[in-house]
Amino acid sequence: MNVPSRNTILVHGYGFDYRTWYPLELAFESHNVIYLSLPGFGMDPVTEDYTIAELAKKFWKYLDEIGIGRVNLVGHSMGGYVCLEMLSLQPSRLSSLVLVNSHVYADSPEKKEARTLTMNDIKSNGIVGFINKFYRGLFADIDKSEALIKMLIRRGLMYDADAWYYGTLAMRDRKDHSETLRAAEMPVLLLMGGADKAVPSDLALKQSILAERTSMHLYESIGHMSMYENTRQVISDLVEFFDEFAS
Repeated sequence: MNVPSRNTILVHGYGFDYRTWYPLELAFESHNVIYLSLPGFGMDPVTEDYTIAELAKKFWKYLDEIGIGRVNLVGHSMGGYVCLEMLSLQPSRLSSLVLVNSHVYADSPEKKEARTLTMNDIKSNGIVGFINKFYRGLFADIDKSEALIKMLIRRGLMYDADAWYYGTLAMRDRKDHSETLRAAEMPVLLLMGGADKAVPSDLALKQSILAERTSMHLYESIGHMSMYENTRQVISDLVEFFDEFAS
């Protein structure tokens, strides 16, 4: 009997749940996979505001409770922000770090203002209009992804409005982790989209030189959802990375 040797933690992004990782399941065939959920999206409810730092502490506490030691952390978008915070708290417990369409930098003043406007919009008008715009802005080729986008919108409407509001707040007020990544000694993999509006390619390239053991794939003509838009290549790149570096 083959016993999985790798503890790999998957943290999904804002507006999604653990199912966002399903297209990539073959990449984690030999792993002991643990899905962690952002509050209100999927498995964990949300009743009040929270910070990325508080969430990272909560996740480490949970992993302690179930007896998980060293881990590979994989985070998409906002999930990457959480993984970076987890790295800053317990760097010695990471075997590797993978950021999928995510980055280390705090929001610019303009981005913070945009998030505040989003929160005000959600509070005043609800989530329907926002959600329709949100998912369409994540894909490089909207026409090609139309059926998927409609499915994601239906799913997004099932999340409580508080999940969207408090998630936006947590992202707006998160810390910069460029120095955290610079100090990282474990292998780091960055999977980025060349047409990603949420994580522009200049940010992807900028962060790629921070940690000494960094590999990066910048997928041309791919937006913010690499697991859906470039599934086969992402699987291949993950498998290659884990086979070479991670334990």
